[in-house]
Amino acid sequence: MICQACGIEAATKYVSFHENIGVLFMRFSRSMQGNLCKNCIHKHFWKMTGTTAVVGWWGMISFIVTPFFLLNNIGRYAMCLRMPPVGPDATIPSLSSEEFDRISPLANGMFDRLNGGQAFEVVVAEVAESAGVTPGQVLAFIRAIASAAPATPSSQADPEPGQRTAALSASDFPNLRTPRTTGESRA
Repeated sequence: MICQACGIEAATKYVSFHENIGVLFMRFSRSMQGNLCKNCIHKHFWKMTGTTAVVGWWGMISFIVTPFFLLNNIGRYAMCLRMPPVGPDATIPSLSSEEFDRISPLANGMFDRLNGGQAFEVVVAEVAESAGVTPGQVLAFIRAIASAAPATPSSQADPEPGQRTAALSASDFPNLRTPRTTGESRA
């Protein structure tokens, strides 16, 4: 759907890459997790795995954990090699007022389905097809609605089906979040 690293609309796959830098009695580690396109998977794999392969060994604990980080990264990367390449016309989805107006009549049904627990990707794909837009434009629509909706206290009772859009936020949708990058140092 949407790459969480670069934001383009292309085929994505969940990956988790780890980097380790050993410094005698300390180590620094980082991870990159998210649904990424093939270009971003390639970029982050080589950057994080290359750093780990070169400087990951230079510590007592790092000498032990580095092989596991390398095996994880190589295994996850290998599972992504058969992904389709990112097309030359892949772009960050934009939403014009015309496209917004085509999705709007489907919004309440879409949010009811999402709140009912239906699979996010399936609902977005079906709404996109019905509205004649791309799944990325449906995600842009959801972002616009979620950012405009007032926060609802969690103690409030479950709203009526037509009022559920106000209770949604961007955190309710995993494909709207940016990839998680963590970093830490350990002695």
